[in-house]
Amino acid sequence: MAVKALDHIAVTVSDTQRALDFYCGMLGLVQVEQHQLAAADVKKANDIDNARGQSTRLAAPGTPHILIDLIEFFDLPKESAAPRAGVVGATHFALSVDDIWQSYEELRAKGVVFDAQPATFPLETGAVTVVFLSDPDGNSIELTEEHGH
Repeated sequence: MAVKALDHIAVTVSDTQRALDFYCGMLGLVQVEQHQLAAADVKKANDIDNARGQSTRLAAPGTPHILIDLIEFFDLPKESAAPRAGVVGATHFALSVDDIWQSYEELRAKGVVFDAQPATFPLETGAVTVVFLSDPDGNSIELTEEHGH
């Protein structure tokens, strides 16, 4: 088998509108689609009982072909169990920005809580500055800015 492309990333959220306010309103992603998930289909695909839901697809303007699916299951418990960084099973995805310090300060002013301040790491050519934050449900997101590529 050979993977041919990255198609999408799925993030489970407790409230689609709250997630949209964050991902679109604060981070600047764009909603491109929304579709319902019938409980019978979720059972077939994920073996989860009584999991009627909804998938809302988002895209970043620079990579419209890679989607982020916000998945809300209406009939399941809403508590967050997202593991913190460093714990096996913890995941995140990265969004590229032009000016990480400006993005960091702008989002902090809007009340976004970050794990720490931006940090720069050397690469084989250039460097990357990164900072981690969480969405309203505790899902981890990395912002990145590459330097010298």
